[in-house]
Amino acid sequence: MTQTTAIPDATAGPKVNVALVQIRVAPPDDVQGQCAHMRELVLKAVKEGKDKGNPVNIAVLPLVKLAEPLPQPGAAASSWPDGAYTARQLSAVAKEANIWIVGASQRWTTKAADTIALLSGLQKYRKTHLFDLCLPKMTYKESDTFSPGQSLAMFDTPYGRFGLAICYDLRFAEIATLAARQGCVGVFYPAAFNTHTGPLHWQILQQARALDNQIYIATCSCARDETAKYVIYGHSMSVSPMGAVIATAEEKETIVHATFDPQVIADTRAGIPLLAQRRFDLYPDIAAVVANGTA
Repeated sequence: MTQTTAIPDATAGPKVNVALVQIRVAPPDDVQGQCAHMRELVLKAVKEGKDKGNPVNIAVLPLVKLAEPLPQPGAAASSWPDGAYTARQLSAVAKEANIWIVGASQRWTTKAADTIALLSGLQKYRKTHLFDLCLPKMTYKESDTFSPGQSLAMFDTPYGRFGLAICYDLRFAEIATLAARQGCVGVFYPAAFNTHTGPLHWQILQQARALDNQIYIATCSCARDETAKYVIYGHSMSVSPMGAVIATAEEKETIVHATFDPQVIADTRAGIPLLAQRRFDLYPDIAAVVANGTA
């Protein structure tokens, strides 16, 4: 689990303005075209936020399949791999707009891996839970082509600490629980639910993660392409610590904005004091188990 500082107080920081950029997907080999379009929409999101009086602090992009290597965390830009075009472009946009950017899916090592790149402070997270689905009308097995990550990721910003996870990770409550116990304001999930599981589970999973842990949850999907073999659901969304949907898209390419307010976290936890009422005399404290290396 990536963490280098003491646990912060998730209720003590400033408000955070988040833009979820639900982008249409270009062919995987059109790296330059996809990056140019991502830049266009990120800058559009920044302008929208400024015009509304809520300047964007963090822009979240969805899972975009671009077969490129990622730089190592903390590495100087001059040492990044020659193929890291996407990371370079997004880093440049983050600097140009003076924001943080969460985004994109990359290939990694001998097997592909869904990986989040975080720019300004470069952070990497590899999806830890692989999506293997076997339903009467659909079979999809990520483990045939993807390899899982072996660690969790959280990152500190001037606006507080946040967790990172990917798509199918949303179904596993432990990630959001650990993030909340480590002082995260929220967790970002770039994701690509399909039109079968999306209508059934997309919203309720986000509300469950938010309610259980009294933090913000935000997902960012690609826009829907009805002609694709795997049809993505869309509906990028953000949910409050009380489980209310505070921002949501439909299926088309769009940008939605949400504000994460630490005071809402504080008020939620004061009104329903789950943290103080947990019974670790009856069941394990998952955060303590992970910290002690006994998981």
